Amino acid sequence: MAKAASYPQLLRIAVRNVRGNRRRALLAGLAIMLGVLSVTTLRGMLNGVQAALRSEAIASQIGALQIHRAGYMAQVFGTPLDLDLAYDDALLKKLAAVENVKAVAPRINFGAMVSTGDSTTFAMITAFDPARDAQVCPLRYERLSDGALPSAKQPDGLVLSAELARRIGAKIQPGDVGRVAVLTNDHDGSLNAVDTRLIGVNGLPRSPGLETRLGLMGLAHAQELLRMPGRATEIAVAVDDLDQLEATRTALLKVLGKDFEVSTWRELARAVADATALQDEILKLITAILLVVALVGVVNTMLMSVLERTREIGVMMALGMRRQAIVLLFVMEATVINIAAAVPGLLAAFGVLAILEKADVHFQAPGGGVLHIHPVVLARDIEVVITVVVLGALAASIFPAMRAAKLRPVEALANQ
Repeated sequence: MAKAASYPQLLRIAVRNVRGNRRRALLAGLAIMLGVLSVTTLRGMLNGVQAALRSEAIASQIGALQIHRAGYMAQVFGTPLDLDLAYDDALLKKLAAVENVKAVAPRINFGAMVSTGDSTTFAMITAFDPARDAQVCPLRYERLSDGALPSAKQPDGLVLSAELARRIGAKIQPGDVGRVAVLTNDHDGSLNAVDTRLIGVNGLPRSPGLETRLGLMGLAHAQELLRMPGRATEIAVAVDDLDQLEATRTALLKVLGKDFEVSTWRELARAVADATALQDEILKLITAILLVVALVGVVNTMLMSVLERTREIGVMMALGMRRQAIVLLFVMEATVINIAAAVPGLLAAFGVLAILEKADVHFQAPGGGVLHIHPVVLARDIEVVITVVVLGALAASIFPAMRAAKLRPVEALANQ
């Protein structure tokens, strides 16, 4: 019989045995199904959260890549204006022609004092080209709580965080009430100031964190203030495919030369990258706990099956079935239970995620933008779940299978 017991025959026997013990198999399968449902739903929601956080960082603030003069990122907290770069339409078109590059936009980052007369405070200001930046960071416009961004119609306007505007008493109103003075050192270190008007606010008042110090200006207006015509401290880059960032960085460096450096969004928004990595690790731990609990049910089912089928095992061994075939039979039974339970678990997870998608789950980002969560399960997530389920079935069945294989035919047949 050992030679005749092929894999298809063993599989048929395994399926028959599972169907013959439906109640016990159903209880074990239910634990697996709930585990797969929970893990897949959590993974889908987490994918949506991570995509929203990534989009918030890339499409509303920094871009997928940023180009700087070599050494700029090492001194980025000092916003060094002396590490600036010259740009013109020819250079921007050359960069935009690089494969996978969608758009480019020059910017200037600098520190300044903002004042409405009696109240003065420090701000970190980003100056951007409204037309070009709209292609690199289209979500920047959604972060506004009120008012508008600098544009061709309002090139000299200023946008502050809601908390920063509150601290200095600035309001979006015509006349002196809305006027804000911006004071800073120019490119050569000389003190310079410009009188502008508050045209927009970001976020919520009394919000904690660095974002309460951020402001926005039109690039041309900032170049006049800093005496930096035709120059910027960075060029932000939007791409078509985020999975090709490293290749795109290499291509940009070939165009620019050794005097420049190109940073990815992961390097520029480390808080988001670190949060994503931490979330993945926590989910791995939760997955392990849920599946271990679920697989305990499979182990119990297989052990009970061995105890109840001792005589059957003895008959198969007496007829010549090898111990390896006995082990394989129980492994197949556990695999059948796990896969039969995993499939409806996955389908149920897709249903739950579809309901959550229609519910439009969203929350407020620290900077004031609203993050809309779009749950999604990737192909690699399904592969991981199926792999874990199959390997779990193997692990859960090893001990019961080895116990069955160690039975002696005479003892097994004598067991009533």
